[in-house]
Parts: sequence; structure tokens; C-alpha cells
Amino acid sequence: MIRLTPDLPDRDYLMPGSTSPVRLARLHVRPDGGSTSLVLFPPGWTRPARGHYLAGEEFVVLDGTLHVSGITYRGGDYGWIPAGSLRFDSESPAGALAVALFDGPPAWVGSDGDAVRGAAVRASLQTMTIPDGGLTIRPGTVLTTGAGTPFAPCEALTTGDRGWNLIRKGEPLPQGRVLLWGLGAAYR
Repeated sequence: MIRLTPDLPDRDYLMPGSTSPVRLARLHVRPDGGSTSLVLFPPGWTRPARGHYLAGEEFVVLDGTLHVSGITYRGGDYGWIPAGSLRFDSESPAGALAVALFDGPPAWVGSDGDAVRGAAVRASLQTMTIPDGGLTIRPGTVLTTGAGTPFAPCEALTTGDRGWNLIRKGEPLPQGRVLLWGLGAAYR
């Protein structure tokens, strides 16, 4: 089921070049303009416009399916699209929920003349159990947590009865699946 946590502040946002708004919940904005957001794509969402962002974007599809530039991303898929890379034929026929991380201000430049400048990447997330004493982890890692779970080394998302919930750095990680991001170097 695709949903945002009811108490998570979100708003309608019309992405440049798209045909309908998405629901956007801004989780974090860095001083350099980079940001982390939860994005709920409604069924039938499309962005027929061609163009690119001036910043690189990495994202994880948490639920549903998202098509971007000929690549299909399903729930559990991680994506990386470098700054300046052409985007075209984006759509979510049945809807999707994703967490998106931009490495700078997400400024869109529409252009029919764009050419492919960087290779987009799709990868499935890894699921693992945290062993005693900690675990070296990387951005985009999904963890399956158990008893005695450590504190979050960075911001994290976890599933709950009401949808996806934000866990702040230093808060205890609950049992279940947890998505971590913003680690930079590996933590132990």
C-alpha cells in the first residue's frame, strides 16, 4: 500500500514538465541546497517533458513503479541519475512512493536538445541483519533490525502501521526494515 505517514507534513508539488502534482514531504534541506524528500507519485503521473536537473539525484522506490528515461524502478530499487543527464518519458502508471536525495539545488532545465551525458544506474537494495558490535553500512542500505538494535547513525525511514516514518539520527532503530541515507563515509 502506497502512503505517507498522516502526521508527516507534505504538500502538492508540480514538478517542472509534469502533467499533475505529486505529494512532497521535505525531510531535510542542507545549507548547500541539497535535499531529502519523500515523494508520492499519484497513479497516472507523467512527465512528458525532456530535460535535466543541475544536481545529481539518488532515490529509492519504496513502493510502486516509476519509469524514468527508459529504466523501470520498482519497490526496493535504488536509482542514481548524474547531474545534467537527460530525462524523458517519466511516468508512474499505478503510482509510487520514493525517497529522493539531491546533491544540490534541484533546478530543472527543460530542453528538447538534451543529449545523454551520464549513465543512470538501477540496483536492488540489500537486506541484512545488524550483527552484535555494529555493521559497516553504506547509503541506500536497507537493514532488518532485531532485539538490541543500535541507534540510527543517520536519518532513516522505517515502515509502521501508518506508513513510512522518519527516524532522526541518534534515535533508537525499531524492529523491522529500515532505510538509511546520508552516511557519506561508512559508520560502525
